[in-house]
Parts: sequence; C-alpha cells; structure tokens
Amino acid sequence: MEALQQVIPALGLFGLLACAALLLVRIATVYVSGRVHRIRASAELIGLLVVLDFTIGPGLRFLGADSLVAPMERAVLAATAIGVAFLLNSVVRVVLWDGLLSDHGERKVPVIVTGSVGVAIYLAAILLVMHFVYDEPIGGLLATSGVAALVLGFAAQSTLKEVFSGVALNATQALRIGDYVEIDGVYGQVHEINWRSISVKNPHTNSLYIFPNSGVADRTILNFSEPTSRFRYFLTFTLELSSPPELAIRAIARELENSRFVRRDPKPDFNMLGYTSEGIEVRVRWHFDDDDHWWDAQNEMVMAIWSAMRKHRLRIAINRHWLGTGDEWEKLDQTGAADFGKDKVAEQLAKSGLFAECTEKDLSQLANSTRVLSLNPPACFYEPGEPSDGLYFVLSGNVALYQPIDEEDLHEIKVENCQEGQIFGLQSFLESVPRNYLAQAEQYSVVAHIPDEAVRKLISDHPEIHGKLQDDLAARAQQREKDAKVAHKELLAALHAEERRKLSEELRQNVGELLERPGLHHFMSLLSSKVRHEDILKSTMAGAAIIAACRGDVDEDEEQFLRRAMAEADLLRHVSIDHGLDLFREYAARDDVLAREGQAFAMLDRASEMKGGPQIAHAIAVGMTGVHGTPIQAEREAIVDISKQLGRDVPQWAQEIEGEQNE
Repeated sequence: MEALQQVIPALGLFGLLACAALLLVRIATVYVSGRVHRIRASAELIGLLVVLDFTIGPGLRFLGADSLVAPMERAVLAATAIGVAFLLNSVVRVVLWDGLLSDHGERKVPVIVTGSVGVAIYLAAILLVMHFVYDEPIGGLLATSGVAALVLGFAAQSTLKEVFSGVALNATQALRIGDYVEIDGVYGQVHEINWRSISVKNPHTNSLYIFPNSGVADRTILNFSEPTSRFRYFLTFTLELSSPPELAIRAIARELENSRFVRRDPKPDFNMLGYTSEGIEVRVRWHFDDDDHWWDAQNEMVMAIWSAMRKHRLRIAINRHWLGTGDEWEKLDQTGAADFGKDKVAEQLAKSGLFAECTEKDLSQLANSTRVLSLNPPACFYEPGEPSDGLYFVLSGNVALYQPIDEEDLHEIKVENCQEGQIFGLQSFLESVPRNYLAQAEQYSVVAHIPDEAVRKLISDHPEIHGKLQDDLAARAQQREKDAKVAHKELLAALHAEERRKLSEELRQNVGELLERPGLHHFMSLLSSKVRHEDILKSTMAGAAIIAACRGDVDEDEEQFLRRAMAEADLLRHVSIDHGLDLFREYAARDDVLAREGQAFAMLDRASEMKGGPQIAHAIAVGMTGVHGTPIQAEREAIVDISKQLGRDVPQWAQEIEGEQNE
C-alpha cells in the first residue's frame, strides 16, 4: 500500500512532465519547420533556457516573489533537460536517419523506428528530471520501464540487429548502389540499400537477391567496383612439361598487344602457381572496363591463349592417354591442308574479278607460291610500320583494318572489313611503302599470303591486273574514308564515355576527402542557417547549367542525371539536391549563362578557391555533356572554357585530334 502511495504521485509528476515535454517539443518543431538545421534551433533553445535559469531567481526575488523561485528554477531546469533531449534527437536525425542510414540523402528508415528512438530519448530525459530535479523516487517506474524495454527489446531484436548492421555497412562504405559485388557466391549489381536489407540484381539472369544487413555485415564481400570501377578477373590453365612456361607467357602477352576487350593498360599479369600432376599451372589476370564486357574479355583471353599455343606448337595439358588423343596441332594442320590446299586457293583466286583474265596455269603458279595463314582473334596479320611483303587474300572469316590516330598508337579506328574473296595490303604494295594499317582477325580467319615477287611477276605478264588493283583500291578508299569518319565519331564517343566514367569514379572515391573539414567547421555548419557546402553546390550547379544551356531549356533528363550522379558520388550526404536543382534552374534561365563574364562562370571562379570545388564541379559538368548522347559542338566549346576556368585538364574528346576539329 505504501509503495502504491509513492508510485501514484510519481506517475502524476511523470504525466505532467510528459505533457510539458510534448508541448515544448511541438513548439520547437513548429519553430524549426521549413528550416534546414534543427540542431541550430535546439542549441538556441538550450542557450535561452540556460540564460533564463541564471536570471529567473534574481528576477523573482526582485519582484518579491520568493516563494516562486524554487519551483520556477526547477521548471526551467526541467525544460533545459527536455531541450537537451530535443538536441540529441535532432543529432540522431541528421547524422543517422538522414545520414548513415539514408539512401543517398533520402530517409528510408520507417517512422516507427525513428519515432521509437525519439520517445526513448525523451523518456530518459523525463526520468532524469524526476530524479535529479524533483527528488522523486523512480525505482518503480524504472522497474516497470525495464520490463517493458526487455519485452520490446526481444520483440525488436532482429530489427535492431539489421539497423545496427546497416549503420556499420554505411559507415565503412563497403559497398554502394551501382557497385558490382559477389556475396555468398551471388554476383550482381547493388540495386538498393536500406535500413533492413541489401538488394543485388544479377545482370545476366535478371534475378533480384535480397540479403539482410546482418547477413552481409559478417560475410566476405568481393567488390568488383573498388578500388576502381575497372573489373579484374582471372583464369588458370596447365602447360605440359614439354612447353617452356616463359615462352608461353611471352607468346600470350604478344597476342594480347592488340586486344579489343582485355585492357592493354594495365597489362595482363601472369603467375606460375607451381607443378601439378599434369604439368605447370599458370594463372593469368586481366582488367576490363565493366560488366558488359565481362564475357567478351574472357572469350578474347581464351582465344589469345589458344592462338599463342598453336603458333608456337605448345600444348595445354590434358589426359591424352585416357582420351586417346594425339597432337591437336598436327590434326588441325591436316584439316587446314584439306580444306585450303593449293587447288582450293587457285579456285578462290579464279572467282575474284581481279584475276579473272588469268589462265589456269597462272593461277596455279600463284597458288603454289602462297602461304596459308589461319589466325584467331585478337591475332594480327601485320601491324603499322612493317614492310610490305605482298598481298593477303581472305579465304574465310573476316579481317578488320585499323588506322592509328595518334603517335602513341593508343587509339585506333576501324576503316574496313575484309571478308571472303577480298584482298588487303593493296595500298602499301602499290605504293611500295610500309604498312599503314593494323590487319586483325575479327573471326577465325584463313588467309592466303601472296608474296611480293609472285604478284609482281603476274603483273609483268598481265599489265592489266595493275590497273584493276588501282581501281579496286580507289573504290575502296572512298568507302574507307566514309567508314573512318563514322569510326572517328564512335571513338570520340568512347573517349567521352571513358572520361565521364573516370571522373565519376575519382569523385566517388574521393568525395569524403574533398569535402573534409576540421571537426569545428562541421559543428559550426550544423549551427549555421546556410545549406551545408553551399559554395560547392552553387559552383557545381553553375557548371551543369552552362552545359545544359548549350542545348536550350532545362529538361527532366538533365535533372534526373544530376540526382543520379550526385547520389552515386555520395554527394547527397553532404548537400541538398532539391536546393541544388533550384540553383541549377536559376542559373540555366539567366541570359548571360554562356557568357564568360556571367554569374555562372563567376561561380566557377569561387569554386577554385575551395578545397574539392574544381574537381567536383568539373566532374559533374563533364557528366552533363553526355546526357543527350554525343556532345554537340557548343557543349565541347563550353567544357573547354569550364576546364580552363577551373584549372582542370581539357578532356581529350573535346580537343582536336590529328589537327581535325571534332564534328
């Protein structure tokens, strides 16, 4: 009975304080509605109450209301405690709900979770006020609340586990939306990260896998998108002991010098893992651009290994005795001789209009002088700069001719496809100059190499053939020029896409470092009425607006790109995208947006004065140039001006290549 008499007044005081706390919180919430920073409002409220606590006693005594001093001081202390709780809840909201557990700035945690945490904070504040301010016993309330907390804790155990696992994953940034990962043997692209689970979409099967945060947090994650977005993979094969391993490695590397999907830089690397019961085990690792090129790159690597083995008569270890197989290269030679013998070559030459007037004897002599070559991609028949050694006649397959467009041979454009019945190597043969093009097998191709002496002897016997060869070269040169222009534009588009990818990758990896500030600066920014990193945001939106204005009015695709790009770069954890889009529209609508003396370019000048500003603004501006496809001339000129204004390197695709202005 006595315990009940003690608890009832405590419950009454608790209810009174709860109502007062609710009223205070509602007033504070209304006060901060529409403002960016609740934390600043909380700090202002606490400061006001602290001043009131120091002044209310002397003030009431001065008025002769001594009897009210003690209760009013207690009331102010209680309000201060509630204010501190409001501040703590605001910090949790900014840092946790709208920060670490947000989906790039958009809150994903359910209201029931955020509300429960808020209620717990305020209840703790009320209990502390009851005990330390009003000297009321709270043992019974603590016992009751402890039982309730225990029941709720058991009920929400799995939910809390997922929430804290989500905090850990977001804090470490082990994976982000858009990353290609492998979790528990499941490969795919991170589709969504929320407060409870992670969704991974397999691009090859179009299946969606959902993992709980706790299940991901305690497992090994293979992230293909880190530390760079270039993928790296490997395969192993075993050489027979009779195959010199160094020769095999060197031969494979040589085959890959002109690869199309396996990246040439960085080069593939080889490791000899040791001896097995079958031979010498070798591992090769290579880089490729992204998931779209995964199988293309792996196919190219397998074909390069096969070509190198065949060219040097090396053998991959298999259980030949068990399978009853012999020398595969000898069998392949026999098959080739049967399918493309001298008679077959003469027959194919006779079908070509270039040799239509030659006698059967002439064609037979020409066929006898030929050497039949069969190559697999990415092997080449000749490379630029090699001396001309005759003509090449395609018996089957497809051979592509590539023209280097820079001195370092880093970029090439395809100018022609030579299919069955066609000749390549004409220009260097007729002009007696070194090879201008790279002749590369695009399929498994069989080609007859006609030596220089044999062709010139045939021309001396049949002078009309020389004229036909020149006419054929002239006709193909016109088409080659057209194809070169198309390929040149495709190369510029590829360079543009590569530059966008590279800048986006650098921005994503370094955004935390770029926006790093001293701890005091971050604290002051929370108390400021200004949007976080507003200077960075203004310069970024100014650069994007300049590019968008090159095509006219702002459209939805451009705004969607900004949302997506800033989310993927984790910029939305630092800035407000809605405020940024308002700035973007404002700058793009200005009449002087494209003028070097205008406000937009002036904002770029301010970016140069801030840490991280030039890199962020430049990356977003370059990304904006690809929203509607290949950049137009106005966009290229604008990105050149923006790059110079920000002190950044002008992208290669925006410059002139070989003295020719991009079209």
